[in-house]
Amino acid sequence: MNNVIPRMFQANQVLNDRYQLKQRLGHPAAGRQTWLAQDQHQTGQLVVVKLLVFNSEFNWDDRKLFEREAQGLKHLDHAKIPDYEDLFVADTDENAALHWWG
Repeated sequence: MNNVIPRMFQANQVLNDRYQLKQRLGHPAAGRQTWLAQDQHQTGQLVVVKLLVFNSEFNWDDRKLFEREAQGLKHLDHAKIPDYEDLFVADTDENAALHWWG
């Protein structure tokens, strides 16, 4: 499995050998992006993937907020809100890591 994930994301990239990015959603904030993606393990089901990149500009408060948002989504059940699946961490190199959940 290839866990090297580039910091600049583009449509059609596949994350973690599973999620193919289709379209960026919303306006990206520093170190954060949200994408519509296709889950290649779930017969093409569309999912939302949120990304948080650790780099030299990373702020630990951003990670806390990101994880709090993920925890909040676990408890929501609404037709208009994507279901929470899981939280993942992938190392991109020795100086950066990527948190993402979908």
